[in-house]
Amino acid sequence: MREDLGGFLERAKHLADIVRSAGTVAVVSHIDADGISSAAIARGALERMGLHPRHIFLKSLGEPEVEAISTLKEDLIWICDLGASAYSRLNLSNCIVTDHHQFFGEGQASLDLFSPMDRMLNPLLFGFKGSSHLSGAGCTYFVAKYLDPSNEELSYLAIVGAVGDMQDREGHKLEGPLHAIVIQDAVGKGILTVEPDELPFFGWTTRTAASMIAYSNELKAVGCACGFHDVRDMFEEGGIATYRKGKVPPAYRDQQTERYLTWSELDRNSRNIMKVLLRDKLEKNGIDPGELDKLLGDVYLFPGYPQGPSREAKEFATVLNASGRYILNEAPVPKQADGVDTDNMEEKDRDIPGEIIIRNCLDPVNLSSSALDNLRVHRENLREGISRIAHVDRLKNVQCLQSDKDSIRLEVNDTILGIIVGMMLDQSTPRPGLEIDPELPVIAMAVSTEDRNTMSYIAGSTDAADESPVANKTGVRIKVSGRMKRDLVERGLNLGEAMKQAALKVNGTGGGHDVAAGATIPEKKMSAFKKALDKEIGGQRSRSTSSARP
Repeated sequence: MREDLGGFLERAKHLADIVRSAGTVAVVSHIDADGISSAAIARGALERMGLHPRHIFLKSLGEPEVEAISTLKEDLIWICDLGASAYSRLNLSNCIVTDHHQFFGEGQASLDLFSPMDRMLNPLLFGFKGSSHLSGAGCTYFVAKYLDPSNEELSYLAIVGAVGDMQDREGHKLEGPLHAIVIQDAVGKGILTVEPDELPFFGWTTRTAASMIAYSNELKAVGCACGFHDVRDMFEEGGIATYRKGKVPPAYRDQQTERYLTWSELDRNSRNIMKVLLRDKLEKNGIDPGELDKLLGDVYLFPGYPQGPSREAKEFATVLNASGRYILNEAPVPKQADGVDTDNMEEKDRDIPGEIIIRNCLDPVNLSSSALDNLRVHRENLREGISRIAHVDRLKNVQCLQSDKDSIRLEVNDTILGIIVGMMLDQSTPRPGLEIDPELPVIAMAVSTEDRNTMSYIAGSTDAADESPVANKTGVRIKVSGRMKRDLVERGLNLGEAMKQAALKVNGTGGGHDVAAGATIPEKKMSAFKKALDKEIGGQRSRSTSSARP
């Protein structure tokens, strides 16, 4: 399908008209950085209309969630960064969807193929890539933009959502005409500056300049394992001062960044000198210095925000991811009556995690200490989760991370499962016996943690959870997360489609992107699912020729 920018923008206008006619709105969104950014964009746009939406965060949109959403009484249910795969099961008389995930695939006989899907804005419907040309937050942003041009001030959240969804990973920048519009809007509003041909490593604004280089996974991946003292010597060789002189304005800093400059505070000339020295370092180690050039890309900075995690898109997204993974572990977001001003809510209601994180998005200058606490806890949980991987089960076409050889499941919180799989896929120095084959997709499975019943949460109450019809008929569910390298797509693999078809064979649901996908399946079907997925991936391989064409 050819890219249809005009059709995409017309669909955004159409959904904006639907939103404009609603008197009450509930916003349903995913819990990752992209979903949270989506929810915040919708919140900002709706508040500009004088509406005060109820927010519901979900890990997935399976049958129990669809059933529960159907009971909501608002005029409109705005589903963000979710809903594409469940579109045909939604009550389309009062739902709209702004999503970028796959909704049907090769070999699937579906009435969706013949439906206009006119209540969904999805780049895939208009010939764009959902995994790299626009995220869920971007789709939500375009609807907000056509609701009111003043909502262009929310464009920074579309960038945070896209970077959080790693849409800049392939070319180290956000590419395509849809992202170009978002970036143009943000730059035009004075919210964004783009630093081109830079080292897009984590830590631009929160690590010291030397630490950012020394701890870079990207450099380690190309064979440049620079120790901290090596990097410090390089700065001295280049005549680049990193010690901070005098006092600085109050901002989020740790003990080290109070004394030393971050990479973002170095001038461009100093950063360029360091890039030359890094190339020399690679060459001395027998590595093609051109490998460094392959790592260069765009860095997205928000100069109006304080020095800290809200100043750079990748770090901003990391804070949202850290907070979002634990939203569902706390009390539910209260059901808000139409006309309630959330700014004047009682403190006990305003400090509910979902409310806090949305306020962090809409007011990045005052990023809350709770969000930073979540980030520290999140990092600890990821380290612990990685340490629990003791076995990699390698099938013919897929590999599965497990806590031990005899147990398929991984003993971690399912909300961080996908991040752990991605980290293992990208690891540069694996533990012996836990090496990952980059030629195969990687998956992991964990118990789906439902800390409160889906129906009662969506209703805004924790009462009578045991009596819910949803709770008693679903049983224990297993969350599956999978990742694979981008170049496998060029060889004919589509992990989202494979997950979907394998899940259907075990009475589960699945889908996602071509390189990152997930599924929810019955606990007793884990082994059957793994075999079904291996067969699906194998079938995709056999149907693909050397030119990656079926």
